[in-house]
Amino acid sequence: MDYYKVLLLEVEEKLKSKGFTKKGNTFYLFENNNWALLNFQKSKNSSSTRVTFTINIGVLSTALRKIIDNTDIAVKPSIEDCQWKKRIGFLLPEKQDYWWEIDNDSSLKNLIAEITKTITTFAIPEIENHISDENLEKEWLRGIAEGATEFQRYVYLTTLLKLHKKENLALLVEELKSFSKGKPYEYAAQEHIKSLETYE
Repeated sequence: MDYYKVLLLEVEEKLKSKGFTKKGNTFYLFENNNWALLNFQKSKNSSSTRVTFTINIGVLSTALRKIIDNTDIAVKPSIEDCQWKKRIGFLLPEKQDYWWEIDNDSSLKNLIAEITKTITTFAIPEIENHISDENLEKEWLRGIAEGATEFQRYVYLTTLLKLHKKENLALLVEELKSFSKGKPYEYAAQEHIKSLETYE
């Protein structure tokens, strides 16, 4: 029996009631016109008899994806596409990366209970706190950029401020100019600032 596959099927049943759908090893929730992802990632050290895995969570702003990535927004994103992402271990009390193991000696029932409790207690509330553009904007304004570089934070933030016609856009543009000056991405920052004028 493939215990890892059974685990994913059981988690799928638990998450259906919360609006999630499954594709491959990723669970998707579409809310506030944005995507939230719960991605089960296998370790490279996994074998046919033992699987080591963790869970990545992510949120993707459809507005940012459409403008910055210029990709088909009808296609479900991958965890790498998310502008905000975090490993689930950093939501746990220990605040460090955490991996589970599953093999034929594992108590599948207990592991399913542990995983679903971890998701509902820690991951879903975190998703709910980030799945809107407004909440992403607030976090980026505080200087927090989970799963993104500081340059990406400025690009994402100034784009949302422009789209939402926020008065503090000019201030953040000046911050981006100062932050990028003399750095390898200075030209990219200049081009991004120019492109802001075209966004509606």
